[in-house]
Amino acid sequence: MKKVPARTMTFFDKEVVNDIIVKYGFDERAAIRDFIQSETYQMLLDPEMEIYKMSPLIVFDMWEAEKISGDPRMSQYIRA
Repeated sequence: MKKVPARTMTFFDKEVVNDIIVKYGFDERAAIRDFIQSETYQMLLDPEMEIYKMSPLIVFDMWEAEKISGDPRMSQYIRA
């Protein structure tokens, strides 16, 4: 089974976690834990969904939509 490259995951981890910290004031550990435990992150790990080809801003929006609605698919970018 194909996997999303570790380098790609590290890039998304840094970018999305930074966005969480800046916008919501989480400390780094809490932001990392929250992101990694999200459905958004599981979708990002799935190479067949190709979420890793999207901008980190879209992934952040998915995470944010998941926090608000419970479903990352409610992101304005996914619904559009």
